[in-house]
Amino acid sequence: MMTAWIYFVKRVSPTSFRSYSGHMRWDSLFEDLESQLQAQLEAQFRDEVAENIRIERATENLAGKLRALTGRTVQLQLPGSVEAVGTVGPMGEDYLCVDAEASNLLVTLRAIRRITVPYSSRPTALPRPEPSPVKLPALLRGLLRDRSRMRIHDGHGELLAEGTPTQIGQDFLVIAAHPRDEFPRESSITEHSIVPLAAIGWISIPRGY
Repeated sequence: MMTAWIYFVKRVSPTSFRSYSGHMRWDSLFEDLESQLQAQLEAQFRDEVAENIRIERATENLAGKLRALTGRTVQLQLPGSVEAVGTVGPMGEDYLCVDAEASNLLVTLRAIRRITVPYSSRPTALPRPEPSPVKLPALLRGLLRDRSRMRIHDGHGELLAEGTPTQIGQDFLVIAAHPRDEFPRESSITEHSIVPLAAIGWISIPRGY
């Protein structure tokens, strides 16, 4: 009986136990190496993301930053200590539309003095739209078709003209002045103001007109 047991150990033990322990050793080694490789790849990815963010922030311009605020409520500081609170709307290459409480604003980027954005510990990620291809003169012609009454301010906050646009040229517009409670008829127009587009800081379009 003892002889048979010794024979069994000699025949079974060397092959079975060496194979099993070797299998476990390779698994453990590969798991460790693959874990290290995964950690290295993740660290490399984090470094690349951080570098891309640094490059993006360093090369971003004002228009791009404002597009990221589309749909958010901001406070604009404009020339002449004018402040306006509203929701950022469509943007062109050199202007910004803002939906304020009492009026719609068309603001040239050069007139913006500061933009204040409420802080949020968990800001909502909103899509960043591309700038509209609509140029400022084309947008103003759309307002002319709507017979929109407007107040035009220059880059220093001074009121340049108030009334209804009657012509939008290549680099200027014409505003017909008339009483606020009347339409711009021949009998109600008191004067015409010719305003260079380059002189415009922002335009305020009261709601209800």
